This record gives sequence, C-alpha cells and structure tokens, in this order.
Amino acid sequence: MNENTNQLFYLALALTGVILALLAMFFNYNLKLGDRTASLEKKNGYEQHQIDKLKEEITKLELEVKQLREAYQASQQKLKKYEPNQSRKISTKY
Repeated sequence: MNENTNQLFYLALALTGVILALLAMFFNYNLKLGDRTASLEKKNGYEQHQIDKLKEEITKLELEVKQLREAYQASQQKLKKYEPNQSRKISTKY
C-alpha cells in the first residue's frame, strides 16, 4: 500500500506540474495577446486617421474636377459662339 501511495503522490505531483505549466503558458499568452491588441488598436487608430485624411483629399479633388469640368464646358460654349458659320464661304482671292 505504501508503494501505491508513493505512485499516487508522484502522479499528483506530475499532474500539478503539468497544470501549472499550462496555466503559465495560458497567462503568458493572454499577456502577449493584450499587448498585441493594444498595438493593433494603436495601429488601427493611425490607419483610420490616414483613411479620413485620404477621404478628405478625395472630396477636394472631386470638387476640383467638377470645377474644371464646368470651366471646360463654359469655354466650349464660348468657342461655339465664335466658330465660323459653315454656310458662309471665305474668299481666298486677293
């Protein structure tokens, strides 16, 4: 019976060691995961700032394109006023 008790004691001791090792790995993983989450949140905040800045720039460029398009259309309309009439013939005789 003494031998069985010793085996059970060593088995319990080994299981306790395994459980402690698993707990240590789990908590270490959680600590690393917490650091990783904080790092990703910081990175995400920076990227979100970049996205907002780029959206602002796109809006400005769209407005600029619209203004240029309107200016182009206005200049085309002015040119149409000054185009020579196709029905008139220009004399090249001197």
